[in-house]
Amino acid sequence: MIKNIIHTFKVLHWLGLSLLIFAIGLYCFTSLEQLRSGIVLIACLSGLGMVMMSPFPVALFLQWASTQNEHTK
Repeated sequence: MIKNIIHTFKVLHWLGLSLLIFAIGLYCFTSLEQLRSGIVLIACLSGLGMVMMSPFPVALFLQWASTQNEHTK
């Protein structure tokens, strides 16, 4: 069960990272950051990407804790 959760969070982590990289690319390589709608788009993409990336380290810690619990038994 925990492996399915880890796999789901890993996929979300990579999708979030790609959204964040896409937002950075829009900011650096287009003039979209000068428009109000562009600022909103870049902020939403980067914020959503960071939110999608955040659960993965917690899931890795839970996996590590469960393996440590199994080793002590």
